[in-house]
Parts: sequence; C-alpha cells; structure tokens
Amino acid sequence: MEEVKHVLDLFDSAEKWKAYIELSNMREGLLNELKSRLLKEIQIIAKDRLDNHAWLFECDNNHIIIKPAETLLIGITIEWQWWSYPFLRRGAAIWVDAKNSDSYSVFEKLKTNKHILPLQDYEENIQNHEWFPFKKQIPSITFNVDDSVTSVEECLYMAKDNAQQLAENIWNEVFQPFASREIAENLKSFVM
Repeated sequence: MEEVKHVLDLFDSAEKWKAYIELSNMREGLLNELKSRLLKEIQIIAKDRLDNHAWLFECDNNHIIIKPAETLLIGITIEWQWWSYPFLRRGAAIWVDAKNSDSYSVFEKLKTNKHILPLQDYEENIQNHEWFPFKKQIPSITFNVDDSVTSVEECLYMAKDNAQQLAENIWNEVFQPFASREIAENLKSFVM
C-alpha cells in the first residue's frame, strides 16, 4: 500500500494523471503493435527456413507455433497468454492437442524418446503436462532483458526498433532446433 502512495505522488498535476490514463488505455494496442512487428518478421523467417512439406507455421497475437504438416495435434509453441502463469514464464513448450489426442500417451512417448529430439533445455511440465508436456524458459538474452524479466510486454520491447533481430533470436532459440523433416516425422509418430 505504501508503494501505491509513492506512485500516486508522481502525479502532481491533472495533466500527468491524464497522460497516465491515456497510456494505460493504450496498453493493449501498444502490445499488439509490438507483436505485429515481431510476427511479420518471424513469418519471413519461417517461410524461408521451414520445409513446408514437413512443417506448418501459424501465428497470431496469442501464439507462434510450428506443427508437423500431416498432423495438427502436436507442435512447438510460444503461448503469450500463459507467460503470467508459473508453469510457462517466458516459456516455450511442446504443445499437444489434449482434446483430440491421448496426451498422456504422447507425454510418455516424448519422455521415452527424449534422446532423439532437441529437448536438452526442456523439462517435464508437471503442472500442465496434458497440453504442454515439456517446457523451457527462453533465455533472457533472446529478448535483451535481465533474467528476472518474464512479462510479455518487457520481452517484446525489442520489437519496437529491432523486430528482425528479435525474430531471429526467437527462431534460433525456440524453433530452429526442431525445424527438420526428421524431427517432424518423429513428433508426428507420437500422436498417430
């Protein structure tokens, strides 16, 4: 409560308070603009580097995902809306469609076959293994932030002036290790 009082003291005029309110009301729009800049660049990378016969690429303001082309039941994803939850802070994950697959069986197959997948930096996701059986925290250097930063807003600030570099960093850290035909075939076999 004391912190709130100190912050309120910063607004020593109605104009400053009004500016704060206007910026607060623009928060979602500002974040969407940063995501839009990033997504534009990451789509260019995906088109250039993914074997479109082996992988599908999808993105919107909620997520970025690559999926083996012949199944929509498994993929490698960044899900922005889950970053505020402890199980996926600043995270990437293996995603499984738990509604349309036996996610427990997929989880077991992933565990058993970890050695043939690029899961070195991933750990089992005990809190949400049905949808995200394996997760990893994306290194802070990917976003050019301190290690304590986990919010989407702070991590995406780099997209303001250097969306291309941020897209390259994310691609190399999260998606590139999986982007081969062999890995796509392996993942596909776990859900079919």
